[in-house]
Amino acid sequence: MIYARFLRLQLRPGAEGAFSAFYRDRVIPSLAEVPGCLYAGLLSPWRGEDHRSFTLWRSAEDARAYEESGLYHALLRESEPMLSSRTAWRVRLSDESGETTAIELREIPAEGFVVESEESTRGLAGGSPRVFVRIVSIQTRPDRLQEFVALYREQVIPVLLARPGNRGAFLAEGAGDSSELLSISLWEREEDAVRYEMSGEFERLTHRLSGTFAPQRLWSFALADGGDAGAAAPGVTSYHVVQAMRRKPGEGG
Repeated sequence: MIYARFLRLQLRPGAEGAFSAFYRDRVIPSLAEVPGCLYAGLLSPWRGEDHRSFTLWRSAEDARAYEESGLYHALLRESEPMLSSRTAWRVRLSDESGETTAIELREIPAEGFVVESEESTRGLAGGSPRVFVRIVSIQTRPDRLQEFVALYREQVIPVLLARPGNRGAFLAEGAGDSSELLSISLWEREEDAVRYEMSGEFERLTHRLSGTFAPQRLWSFALADGGDAGAAAPGVTSYHVVQAMRRKPGEGG
């Protein structure tokens, strides 16, 4: 098992280029030295969603140690001029003596997910910025979680891996809520993901799995005709990886 961490970021208008350079020149070199960090990538939105910083860790403990470190807070402080005022809430920091300072900093809540194995993320190898990432958010019925996971392994992954341009697919399970899942697929090009979406296969798979979805959950994507009207359909977001690094096996912590 490895740990995936997502950080949602809303940037100020016109700050995209500066933040991409900041992530490349400051964040990636810093994370490359952090024990337990396996991958770091800046995901640029495809259809207007927030940017995300996507990192993979050997364990949730490694990610938590980083979040509690001075480095994480320093990077947030440096990035503040590029972030929208809507990005996050504010918290007070403490100095090295433990006393609260007058400085306020945006603290961004991270989303954590457990990934079955590092091998399942091999499509990110090399940290290529050419990867196109498609994320499907799903919430299952608690009593049907294992059924969903089995169906995903047996029916969804083979379909995705067989599609032209697919570089891998994996399921990430919510660290705080095991019924909250992300289906993450990696593609050579945006066009490959678009062809998959237009093929109708996504709708067919959604219909097959819809009985395991939690009710009364609103998503941006509607179920195909004939689906269960009481079930929630997945929400789909897509990103380009614009900056990335991948730690090779045996490197660092």
